[in-house]
Amino acid sequence: MPNDQFLLDLKLANGAANELADRNFDQQISDRDGVTLVSTVQKDLAMLGGRANLAQAIINRLLTRQGELRSLGHPGYGSRLYELVGEPNNIRVQGLAEIYIRESLAQESRIEAITGIAFAPINRHANRHELRIQISVKPIGSPENLTLILPINL
Repeated sequence: MPNDQFLLDLKLANGAANELADRNFDQQISDRDGVTLVSTVQKDLAMLGGRANLAQAIINRLLTRQGELRSLGHPGYGSRLYELVGEPNNIRVQGLAEIYIRESLAQESRIEAITGIAFAPINRHANRHELRIQISVKPIGSPENLTLILPINL
């Protein structure tokens, strides 16, 4: 798939403007953490294209609470993953998380298919309040899957 099929978007970073760090999509502190726009050396807004743009779009969609953008005209944008906050990491919660992810990503027009959703094994002692989810999707017109890891704090 040509990169223009993935579209362009503004590049986001974690943290405050004076402490910018590239947004690491395999690390999450909170779904409510703010992001900052990144600027270029020329003091213009940095853009993100290609597969990285699709990865950023997927993460943004999954970490946005469904209904949060209703007042902006996007009532269905986001996911219901926030409903799992306070729940233990168990098979039932993982099943709900998979349903919520599939429901949310079905709205992303650049995804042809979700090829896999896998969870890190449940560890009752370490990281028991975190879901580590590996998501693989097949972008429309692309022979290669896009795989990313999303940690969700419960």
